[in-house]
Amino acid sequence: MRKQFILLAMLFSAIAGQAQYVSRLGRFQVDQVRGCAPFTITITNTNLITSGECTPGKPCLMDFLGNNTQQQNQFTFTYTNPGTYKLSVFYQSILNDDITVTVDPNIQPAFEIYTCTNSQVSVKVTDKSYDQYAIDFGDGSPVVQIPFSNNQVAQHTYATAGSRNISVRGKKLNAANNCNSLSKPFQAILVLPTTQISSLTAIDASTLKLDFTPQINIQYKLEIAINSTNFQQFQTLYGVNTITIPSLRLDDNYYCFRLSSFDPCSGQSLNFSQPVCSHNFDLTLLSDVNRMDWRTSSAGVTRVDIFRNKNLYTGIPGAPITFSDVDVKCNVSYCYQIRSTFVGGATSTSLEKCGISFTTTKPTTALNTSAVVSAGVQLDWIQDPAFKATSYTILRASNQGIYTPFSTTIPPKLVDDTYTTNGSFCYKINYIDECKNKSDDSEPVCPIRLQGTISNSNEVTLTWSDYTGWRLGVQSYSLEKYDKAGVLIRTFNLGKTTTFIDDQPDTKNQIVSYRVVAKANQAGLVASASNQVIFTKSINLVYPTAFTPDGRGPTENEVFELRGQFIARLELSIFDRWGALVFYSDKNESWDGTQLGLPMPLASYVWTATITDLAGRSFKRTGTVVLLRK
Repeated sequence: MRKQFILLAMLFSAIAGQAQYVSRLGRFQVDQVRGCAPFTITITNTNLITSGECTPGKPCLMDFLGNNTQQQNQFTFTYTNPGTYKLSVFYQSILNDDITVTVDPNIQPAFEIYTCTNSQVSVKVTDKSYDQYAIDFGDGSPVVQIPFSNNQVAQHTYATAGSRNISVRGKKLNAANNCNSLSKPFQAILVLPTTQISSLTAIDASTLKLDFTPQINIQYKLEIAINSTNFQQFQTLYGVNTITIPSLRLDDNYYCFRLSSFDPCSGQSLNFSQPVCSHNFDLTLLSDVNRMDWRTSSAGVTRVDIFRNKNLYTGIPGAPITFSDVDVKCNVSYCYQIRSTFVGGATSTSLEKCGISFTTTKPTTALNTSAVVSAGVQLDWIQDPAFKATSYTILRASNQGIYTPFSTTIPPKLVDDTYTTNGSFCYKINYIDECKNKSDDSEPVCPIRLQGTISNSNEVTLTWSDYTGWRLGVQSYSLEKYDKAGVLIRTFNLGKTTTFIDDQPDTKNQIVSYRVVAKANQAGLVASASNQVIFTKSINLVYPTAFTPDGRGPTENEVFELRGQFIARLELSIFDRWGALVFYSDKNESWDGTQLGLPMPLASYVWTATITDLAGRSFKRTGTVVLLRK
């Protein structure tokens, strides 16, 4: 293979040495038409079919970029950006001619170096950017050429062990050899070293993570054995120091691994590491006893450490396969891991198995639940601190129906995103404690449901349901009123009433919202809050049907104007009976009965108004008004 690569190199070199490229019409030639950026091209002959052209006495114009940027008698140009260009020569006596120039990105080719025994090396080019690659092994030997990569491999034997630099340069066919090479250091050695597994760790029930300390440029073969069966090749490793092994069944099997240094030049696996095995680990909870059993290979194991709740609990010399923890308390969660230490210091850590010591005492029910309605409802509750819940079950009923399981949670809170006030939802809560005992259901928890109406005069009437969920009940309610931006305007303290009428004038806030907040009789509980209801008040537009702009009063009848609450912008147009515009304003201005300062005749006029209120709503109104004078 090496001789073939050398012959290819000689052929490519010969072709490159003879390269001269003729223009499309045969009038001039250049030394190169393709190369990597930056790429310099030279026009070597402009008189292939003529003589005396492109000389000081008879100059030509050259456009190297094809963008009408012309230089006189410029024969050399450097392209800095990749792309395809048309090089044109404009003659004085004959037709113009051109040639296409291709500039490629200057990419350093990617490759991998594999160390072999007896000062050998194997280089695999993984790059696919070029048509051919030149490999310089850094010892003065001829450069090896290989065609388009597709993971092509070239091997080489050095005369002696030692440090070298291996470089690879890529080249397109019929292109200049000006692309950048990539150089990597390499240490030629006589014998491949043995590596050692440093740790094997169970990540989850189907995944192990293996760590080791690799030597640079050495391939490794990872082998696996299931339950101490024969080792089989599993994976080739290179350039990594850790590997995650998925799709295992750690609760059914244990797995042993070993590493060998691989010689790709001879295809042999050499120098196997000490095998390291995982654990098939089980935890059995008995009365006042947490028992651990594990299956694994004992070969090479010097010590087993027991970890409880992440801390080292005890260590046992040798290779035991069982341990019983009698120092346990009821209602306490315990988590265990097994770590085996092997000859040479490698470790294997099992899955963590957790369990809760048990008791038969039934836990007390959840008490004092607060409910805050927002985008849904959030429930927060308190329970007896003598019991620790592992999970809560929330039951829900709609419109005084049957309570059915709705959701589960671990912390003492729940957000029900599907809550609606129309559903009249109520909740009950029970839980499983750390001893797997179930509490009774709590008393019903019914969030406050706020409703309201608004009259034509912008009077707001609000009613709400009593809150249930606190053992000692509600002390008082307060009603909060907010503006459009959500800023609190006022709080009404209402005692235990469940109705309120807001009839106080408010010409500033067109959009208002309300919510009810309940305070518990028992101190220290989170307040409960209802849903928000939002009202948009009407502008209640007022305007006259006639006016007398004669300066004799009363003042309010001297002009025609539209008035109302919450008007942000008013655009008023007034037309005479023939449809001619006599007045226009977009600044909330009134009409004084004139046009261009001259009084308008007594008549009936048509007006149209486009109004935008503070809520951002736009609408039109039309009417007539009679202009009178006394």
